[in-house]
Amino acid sequence: MDNDIPKRHVGDSPSLGSSKVDLHTHTTHSDGAYSPTALVAMAAAAGVKHLAVTDHDNLGGVAEATLAAAQHTIEIIPGIEMSADMPGGSEVHILGYYLDVDNQELQAELVRLREGREGRGYGMVQKLIALGMPISWERVLELSAGGSVGRPHVAQAMLERGYIQSSAEAFDKYIGDGGPAYVDRAKLSPAESVALIHRAGGVASFAHPIYTTDYPTVLRDLVALGLDGVESYYGHYPEADRQTLLTLADQLGIIPTGGSDYHGRPTMNDTPVGGVYVPVESVARLRAKAETYRKRIA
Repeated sequence: MDNDIPKRHVGDSPSLGSSKVDLHTHTTHSDGAYSPTALVAMAAAAGVKHLAVTDHDNLGGVAEATLAAAQHTIEIIPGIEMSADMPGGSEVHILGYYLDVDNQELQAELVRLREGREGRGYGMVQKLIALGMPISWERVLELSAGGSVGRPHVAQAMLERGYIQSSAEAFDKYIGDGGPAYVDRAKLSPAESVALIHRAGGVASFAHPIYTTDYPTVLRDLVALGLDGVESYYGHYPEADRQTLLTLADQLGIIPTGGSDYHGRPTMNDTPVGGVYVPVESVARLRAKAETYRKRIA
């Protein structure tokens, strides 16, 4: 059930542990398995005091999380995770923090992006049917629970029908980039994503950069476009990459951010909420940076 809280576990990575800060989490408003209320309860049990809800192209979970957090003295940071296309076809994810959730331009763009996600999901279902693996589009919508439709929902529907043994297999063989059932969707460029976040009074950070080819070069290019931070603390980072990212953040004068990227799906090898150490100083720096953007807007 959605409100059942899974037991915490701590992996063996040196970056894992207990943290008062988690700046990367997902709920049922995108491809997370748990409601914002359940996510906040998990964060409270883990000792988290600053929690960013960063659903894909969706701010819908922020209000519920904020209400739930009032009884736990947890700060909810309104956030987002957006996909952006780099020249050459590669994709990066941009996190936004301290956003004005009532910003009309941002909300209108998110509606467009969510519609693109839904169209992409439907197209993948049709391709899977043609490949002899029929799944129900209605079931994919049920799994999304009214939030942003994502590929994990398609993967879950495939898993339920027994076509695959894990969500990772669905991505590796069928719905990952270049796969036989892959369908592209509308995305912004990195520059457009960063600028949109800034116009909504938010701060932009490069999510899980080590999954991007030649990430030090890409990071420098993004900083030139106005990027404010980089996800330097993350559950599955090798220690060498974590140190490299912290060094780059210091050299480039940007904010090291981090979080669990928690989805609550066993097949995704999740780090638990609050399971990655992130310094409280990062929150203070993000808040101060957001204030400068809000003053410019005013």
